[in-house]
Amino acid sequence: MTTEQKTRRDTRRAGVALVEHHLDALGLAPTHTKRDGVSYRTLPEGLGWCQALYAPEEGWPPGADLCVIVRWHPDRAYRRDGGTGRVPVGAEEHWRERTRATIAALGSVGFCAAVTGPPRAPRLHAQEDILVWRMPEGQESMWPPFQAWDGSAPARPNFDQPGYRYPERDPLRLVDAVLNTARDQWPGKELGRFYTVDAPAVLWPPHAESCVRVLWQPDPQFRRLPDGTVPAGAEEHWRTGISRIKSDLKAAGYHVRQAERGTSPALDEDAGLLVWRGGWPSFG
Repeated sequence: MTTEQKTRRDTRRAGVALVEHHLDALGLAPTHTKRDGVSYRTLPEGLGWCQALYAPEEGWPPGADLCVIVRWHPDRAYRRDGGTGRVPVGAEEHWRERTRATIAALGSVGFCAAVTGPPRAPRLHAQEDILVWRMPEGQESMWPPFQAWDGSAPARPNFDQPGYRYPERDPLRLVDAVLNTARDQWPGKELGRFYTVDAPAVLWPPHAESCVRVLWQPDPQFRRLPDGTVPAGAEEHWRTGISRIKSDLKAAGYHVRQAERGTSPALDEDAGLLVWRGGWPSFG
């Protein structure tokens, strides 16, 4: 297996580790100590605390060469009471001020950062997600578009809307139904397999009405072997399978976005697609 293959497969871990390093240096992450063989975690006082999570590449801002989700958790004093639903006095201000301060701190060490997607707030959500990304040297980011999510309904799920109830239909089930129906018309069985998962609200395109992720995986005989060898026919299998999934979704009225870098059986285990209704048809 080549160095390039290892690097591609480890991109998620490396990106998250880099941002975690900066969060720690900025005093925004928990500190971990060990005494007498026991591990202790200490949270920043009065600031809330942050953790870095991988952001699927199909949801990265245009042109970004690294992107993660930084999840900010409010300070204990301002957390919503899960039993009563009570939101402490000052929680809104704490949420707003600390989110802005976190974005500014990340900007000071060279990252772009913004609260994107449908709005989150302490009455309805337990934490805030911030999209954090890096542009290649010499390039500026034009993301996110100005007022891109103004007027959007609160991100779901939330405390008031934990799920979907009739007559609403779960967006995951709708996409599943489209693809399962379309699969009956596929010309052959060797087009891979797929499954749908939730898309974090922070990755939703501007003004999208619903958004999910579709993960496509190759059939077993076309997966990369442990020694890095790509089976004969794998490239065509990937192109055909992904293209068919995308065309079926677009025919059903969905917008679809794939990672800008593309995918390859030599370097990837699957291909992710961001799939949404309404809003902008592209990130451009």
